[in-house]
Amino acid sequence: MASLEKAMVKAGFAPGTRKMYLRAFKKFAKRLDRKSPASSTLREARRHLTELKQTGVSQTVLSSCSAVLRFYFAEVRGIEWKPISALQKRMVEDMCLHRFSSRTQDSYVRAVSGLAEYYMRSPDSISEEEIRRYFVHLTCERKLARATVNIAMCGIKFFYEKTLRHDWSLTGVPMPKRSKSLPVILSRKEVYDILDRIRIVRHAACLRLIYACGLRISEACRVKVTDIDRDRRLLHVCGKGSKDRYIPLPDSIMPLLEKCWRSHRNKVWLFPWVGRGGSGRLGYMSDRPVPISTIQQVFRKVYLESGITKKVHVHSLRHAYATHLLEAGISLRQIQYWLGHSTPTMTMHYAQLTSQSTDAATEILAKLMNDIGNIAEQ
Repeated sequence: MASLEKAMVKAGFAPGTRKMYLRAFKKFAKRLDRKSPASSTLREARRHLTELKQTGVSQTVLSSCSAVLRFYFAEVRGIEWKPISALQKRMVEDMCLHRFSSRTQDSYVRAVSGLAEYYMRSPDSISEEEIRRYFVHLTCERKLARATVNIAMCGIKFFYEKTLRHDWSLTGVPMPKRSKSLPVILSRKEVYDILDRIRIVRHAACLRLIYACGLRISEACRVKVTDIDRDRRLLHVCGKGSKDRYIPLPDSIMPLLEKCWRSHRNKVWLFPWVGRGGSGRLGYMSDRPVPISTIQQVFRKVYLESGITKKVHVHSLRHAYATHLLEAGISLRQIQYWLGHSTPTMTMHYAQLTSQSTDAATEILAKLMNDIGNIAEQ
């Protein structure tokens, strides 16, 4: 911030202009969370401008932010601010029409940029055969994970089909085969052992809510105060793909959620971003939710402290929620709705993980194979 102000003084900016530009730059710095502006990228700056435009800010605010970011990257950091190409702008507009999230948009733009950088030319001039060879490079030569290749393929396929209006089938590139590995499931004792180690109220409330309602981490971080129906004990969730659902809130978690809100009293977010200091004052004034990375780091810390040897992460709490409900006798159809799954197939694999079904099948197998040892002796 000091280097920017010094550069503006040197360039002869008026005091009023410097004040306006610094105010706009602070909003960009705040968006970066733990990263400093000195390590930010042009893509992050452009994403910030896109988000401002989508929120409907005035043209004056948008122009000030655009001008100060251009000046900062060009004059302070010596990075050329290249204007976004018409092709990329059209792709971003197509993704906005499809209501893709900002994270999805960033991933898809990054995928097409990787293709263009590989061949060192515009992606609209790359042939179908060259696209096929690019995925041979990613899969067979670089040996990237299936998920990484899948994201790249989805982004390039969207660009090819929606932006260029071409037939993707001509490329001959198949979708990566989905792996069929089952998730690692924590027992109830292991879940409680991890969650009981969290000392900060807002972190404990967020992670306990993930387990109590089977939420995705992105859904939990973005819970608003108005999403909680205290009378009906329901939580409104705007889930993946903008699919709304209501999930029962256990009575036992309500006092913790109330304690969490009283610690900051933010009017919008139940788990607001409070900065590195973590004071309630910052939580009250915050205009955005807690970063996903913060909750991930908290979970990883207490997970390592617990000594549990299973390889788990925050999403494992959602897996545990589904499996524990199934073991308690809740129907798969109900669990499917609470999880926000679009098809029963996505929920069915939890049936293989319940202890009741496994124990019962093991007992039946033991009875059927009771005499197999005698057969071997004969």
